Amino acid sequence: METLKEQLLLLKDQLITYENELSACRRKTSALADMICHLESQIQSLKLENCALNEKIESFHNANPHGHRCRHCGSTKLKRIGGEPHKIFGDMGIVDTFFTCMDCEKESVITIDILK
Repeated sequence: METLKEQLLLLKDQLITYENELSACRRKTSALADMICHLESQIQSLKLENCALNEKIESFHNANPHGHRCRHCGSTKLKRIGGEPHKIFGDMGIVDTFFTCMDCEKESVITIDILK
C-alpha cells in the first residue's frame, strides 16, 4: 500500500513538473508569436521602402529633366528607353536619346548634347 502511495506522489510530482514545462513553453510560444508579428511588420515596412527607392531609381534613369516634349502629342511625360551616339556628331558628345511617350505611347528620338 505504501509503495502505491509513493508511486502516486511521484506521478503527482512528475505531473507538476510537466505542467510547469508546458506553461514555460506556452510563454515562449507567445513571445515568439509576438516576435514574428514584429518581424512581419518590419518586412512590410522594408518592402514599401524598397519599392519607393526602386521607383526613385527608375525616375532617375527614365527622367526627362530637360522637359523635352513628345514630337507626336507634345506631352512632357516621356520615359527614356535608350540612347546611342549621334551618327555624325557622336564624337562631340551628341547623343540620340530614345523616349516613349507615356500619353500617346509613341516613340520619339531627341538629340541631346551630353556635355552641357
